[in-house]
Amino acid sequence: MEKIITSIEKSIEELFTLESILKVTKETCLERELAGLYYNLGNDAQTGLSEERNHYINLLGIALDKIANLKEINLTAEIEIYNLKQYSNYSSRQITA
Repeated sequence: MEKIITSIEKSIEELFTLESILKVTKETCLERELAGLYYNLGNDAQTGLSEERNHYINLLGIALDKIANLKEINLTAEIEIYNLKQYSNYSSRQITA
């Protein structure tokens, strides 16, 4: 049971790290888009870059939502394991009748 808890904790740590990376990447894309950094490109290229950035921003948002879902699933699993651990003494009793 302890190995499972340790695995869940490691998984959550990895999710927090991944979440941080995605948030920084999304914020960078948003800042560049809002600041209008297009690197002296022509109008067509600027439009294309803007569309591409917005696509990536949307994908990063979806990825962050999925990470939030995984964190919630891990939290639920951790709670369930805690409950099982708490009541495991009751299930191991021998019936003497």
